[in-house]
Amino acid sequence: MRLSKRPLGWLLAIYWTALFLGTHVPVPSGVLKQGSDKVIHFLAYAGLAFLLSLWRGPAKWRTSLVILAVFAVVDEVLQIPVGRTCDLHDMIADWLGSAFGAAAAWLVVRHAGRK
Repeated sequence: MRLSKRPLGWLLAIYWTALFLGTHVPVPSGVLKQGSDKVIHFLAYAGLAFLLSLWRGPAKWRTSLVILAVFAVVDEVLQIPVGRTCDLHDMIADWLGSAFGAAAAWLVVRHAGRK
């Protein structure tokens, strides 16, 4: 499977920027049900890992996961100054979502290689 890196890179950059901005906007209380944000964290990081893994290529997927694990920590800590909470459970959801997204990218590339 041959993906064009330039459009994929732009999509990744836009997605990553939107994710960062979205996690640093104060959320009014009562907007999200207690614990429902874990699903959002999981899905957001799954999408980010999927795009990053495809863009960097299979040989670099492990380091992509390390990059996202560190980014998840930094992302959570940087939420404190904007009045949001730094939550270990959010980081775990981010890490699990990253693993899922990278695995999904691996499956897509593997399946596309069989054709």
